[in-house]
Amino acid sequence: MARTLLVLDYPGRRAEAHVSDLGLDHHGYELLDLLHTPLPDEVTGREYTKVLADRHALEDREVTAVLAYCAAAPLAQELARHLVEAGHPPPPLIFFNATPSAADSVRDDYTTILEQLGDSLPGTPVTGLDLPQLLSAPHELIHAMSGELDAVVRQSLVDDLYDEEEITEATAQIVAVYLDLLRYQISAYHSTAPAWGGDAVNIVSAGHFFQSDWAGARTTRLVRVECTPAELLSRPETRDGVLAHLPSPTPTTTERCAP
Repeated sequence: MARTLLVLDYPGRRAEAHVSDLGLDHHGYELLDLLHTPLPDEVTGREYTKVLADRHALEDREVTAVLAYCAAAPLAQELARHLVEAGHPPPPLIFFNATPSAADSVRDDYTTILEQLGDSLPGTPVTGLDLPQLLSAPHELIHAMSGELDAVVRQSLVDDLYDEEEITEATAQIVAVYLDLLRYQISAYHSTAPAWGGDAVNIVSAGHFFQSDWAGARTTRLVRVECTPAELLSRPETRDGVLAHLPSPTPTTTERCAP
């Protein structure tokens, strides 16, 4: 019977590879990708991961480990706490270029989105929001972002001479995509680094800036892979690093070993 690896790897990110590309399913593991649409509407790590746990009925699964890419690491930790509270043994967390979420990341990603959508003049503020102030109130923050994104997208479509019905429909679709990404990032920022009683492994590409112990983990192991960040999830050394920290699945009588 395959054992389940829970995967947190944001589907909208631009990367060369996904966690599923490591081929762990060929080694007897079932990968359950938790981050697919519709994504949770929550804006704190605790509530965001509770939605994921309930949606996928994780209480009833045998979970071997939780795998997370980059900024999803804080969410994996919150998810591990949910599993322990539901009676599971503490799962190991296996990270890829784990990044503790910071206020600068939320701010930079949001302003980048606005720059891509709008036509800000050089030297003018990209956003009218007081992001440092709003970051402490995630529900107010996402509401304010939604309003500003709506205005920016709507103006860009007006400039392109769409009619009102087309503008309204397209604006709603575009804003929804970006709000999914922003809720994910804000939830990671508003995570609590809980101690769940388990260990963490951080597999990092060359020069990755965070190589310290992971807050809340019982122990942290670091695995370095000499590659670029874009290559990390396609390298055999990364796969081997994962397998080295997982228990081997027990084959059933109906499974055949590879020759």
